[in-house]
Amino acid sequence: MNLQSLVVVVLGLMALDFLLQVAVQLTPQMLLYFGMSLHSPLNTAPSFLPWFVLAALIASAIVLWFLALPIARFVTRGVSINLSFGVMSLVDCYSIAFMAVGLFYISSNLPQVLNWTHYLFKMAASSSSWKEDVKWYDVSQAFIPFIVGVVLFTNGRNWAVALSRRAANCPPVAPEIAKHETDT
Repeated sequence: MNLQSLVVVVLGLMALDFLLQVAVQLTPQMLLYFGMSLHSPLNTAPSFLPWFVLAALIASAIVLWFLALPIARFVTRGVSINLSFGVMSLVDCYSIAFMAVGLFYISSNLPQVLNWTHYLFKMAASSSSWKEDVKWYDVSQAFIPFIVGVVLFTNGRNWAVALSRRAANCPPVAPEIAKHETDT
């Protein structure tokens, strides 16, 4: 494991986080904007601009993902790239990164998820038209990152194995990966 690989992992996770933030925060706002602009008698705003902004943000996350290695080479030039993590492999580093980001999302959104769950149960028990009273945008801001965190935490090891195979351009099962899979 070297410094460039670590920077590539961090940049890849930043790209995924950026993409998640765009999906969670910007997409519902755009849908709300389009819903209001369709009913507005002064519908003069160019409708391509929000879609262009959304597409540009998604493209930025994709470009960051694919340019992670050249950016890592640029950032680490002139610096010793050797890092000693003991016997940790690239699979282990990816696993730790995925699980750490998953735990971060879980722990940072768990209070909101519990609060919204309690509120939704309370509203459902007290009113028959509770669905109209709920701000679903706020609910999605709590639940989507939490669910992504759970998915990252539970699937982190499998994705780490797949990404390390892809990064190393190895045959389907490398001896190092097979050893780690049998140890777990």
